[in-house]
Amino acid sequence: MTMVNTHPETERPQPPESSPDREPNRSAATAPDATDAAGTWRPTPRLLWILAAVLLLAAVAVTATLGRSVWQQQRDADNRAAALAAGRQIAVNFVTMNAASFDADTKRVLDESTGAFQKEYASTLAQLKPVVTANKTVSTVERAEASLVSSDDDSAKVIVGIVAPTSNASTPQAEKKTYRLRLDLVKIGDAWKVSTLDFVS
Repeated sequence: MTMVNTHPETERPQPPESSPDREPNRSAATAPDATDAAGTWRPTPRLLWILAAVLLLAAVAVTATLGRSVWQQQRDADNRAAALAAGRQIAVNFVTMNAASFDADTKRVLDESTGAFQKEYASTLAQLKPVVTANKTVSTVERAEASLVSSDDDSAKVIVGIVAPTSNASTPQAEKKTYRLRLDLVKIGDAWKVSTLDFVS
């Protein structure tokens, strides 16, 4: 006789229900520091934007620094060139003299001078004019070569070598005279002026 099993079937275990308080796992795509399946770190788009912004700011700062450095170098070069040109021209004007244009010649030198040299030069004109006029002196500049000894923002030292054909009543045929002048210059406003002028060997 066939026997019938009357035992109920064993209940299969049910998976536990998800707790509402449990936070779902974040996917790798949304994690701040994402990694791929092999565990390799991959930056997120937000991090990439931050890095790009930092690099951009660094590039701007470097460019600004380099730009200012170049500007300063150009400014210094322009300043030295202006001082050298001024020293050369002042020396030429100092040596240039003509009995027929004495006042205009010496006024140029006074306008380009300052301090002790200006006072000293002005004090000699009253005695110098009669001598130049009586001797019919003419001094011109054939060649002038200048070199910058030193300079900063508002002062400079310049050496100028000059070849000056000179004639007068007793020597109508001009003779070439050579001078070497040392000038101390100061910058007043935008103009370079001579404060000291000496003949050197």
